[in-house]
Amino acid sequence: MRELTVLEIEEVSGADLFSFIGETVIDFVKVINDSLNTNLLSSVGRIFDAIGLGSIHYAADSIAFSVFSSIAGIGSLLGGDADRITYHFNEEWAA
Repeated sequence: MRELTVLEIEEVSGADLFSFIGETVIDFVKVINDSLNTNLLSSVGRIFDAIGLGSIHYAADSIAFSVFSSIAGIGSLLGGDADRITYHFNEEWAA
């Protein structure tokens, strides 16, 4: 009888599958935030700010940040790298 290597243990345990799912979740959050950071979509928030509805803009961005960072946290737990995400809230509000 021989000992398993780390690679063999990961293959048997499904660690690669979990990492793949984690990275897919992170990619999902990243794509949405990258889209929100484009001039086209972020201009909607700037219009809200210009007409005196900045508090609604801030609330929407902070709720979205909470939701997306929670989803990314699940992706991280599964082995994804959440450091790749540039959150729209942080870009918009310099948090």
